[in-house]
Amino acid sequence: MQIYNRQQISAAVRLDADALAAVEAGFRALGMGNVVQPPILSMALPEVNGEVDVKTAWIRGSDSFAIKISPGFFDNPRRGLPSLNGLMVVLSAETGIPRALLLDEGYLTAIRTALAGALAARYLARRESRRVTLIGAGEQARLQLAALRLLFPVERVSVWARRPEAAQRLARELAEDGLQAAGYPQIGAACAGADIIVTTTPSREPLLFAEHLTPGVHVTAMDPTARRNGRWISAPCCTQTTWSATCAARVSATAS
Repeated sequence: MQIYNRQQISAAVRLDADALAAVEAGFRALGMGNVVQPPILSMALPEVNGEVDVKTAWIRGSDSFAIKISPGFFDNPRRGLPSLNGLMVVLSAETGIPRALLLDEGYLTAIRTALAGALAARYLARRESRRVTLIGAGEQARLQLAALRLLFPVERVSVWARRPEAAQRLARELAEDGLQAAGYPQIGAACAGADIIVTTTPSREPLLFAEHLTPGVHVTAMDPTARRNGRWISAPCCTQTTWSATCAARVSATAS
């Protein structure tokens, strides 16, 4: 059995057009009924504000499949540790013998999630979309934007985060990369004029309201059926009025 660490995996799998095509092929196979996908096994650890999910699937005809262990311990940043991590085991679909251990530390999940968001926008957002709003300023916000830039002529980015300094820091990074970027203290101001809005925060309270949306805007809501402390919650970043406003906006859901 081969063992690969994050550095080796990130050198082989990048957020690029090839990875985008692979993720789209997986979704297409799922939509056509060619995927065996059992329910997620999820264990909550409310005493430590954590959870562990185990996910797997097999595309019929493939010679292998993977099982992913994905822990989320949301107090870890206080310890100077990442809140998300994980690993995958690749097994033979013919014999069940393990072929590889992928110690990716959640890297592959982060890349796949970002590409899934971009694919949703490809089919639901306006093709000429140039203005993106990021709600959240962490790793996934950066990856979601990078994935969108594979498909859209993004020119302007607005950022809102619970910590204004984080929004400003990300805006400065994006400006150095040649984009028109700014951080905003209010979500409404950040969303004004957006073509695409991406929520990348694990907030348990609604942040995005119907009045923040304009006709034709596309919303990619990260992990809208997240499980927290043993409870499934729906659309943590959006209110019900946001979801009912689909006549004025297009909304897609991207689970991680």
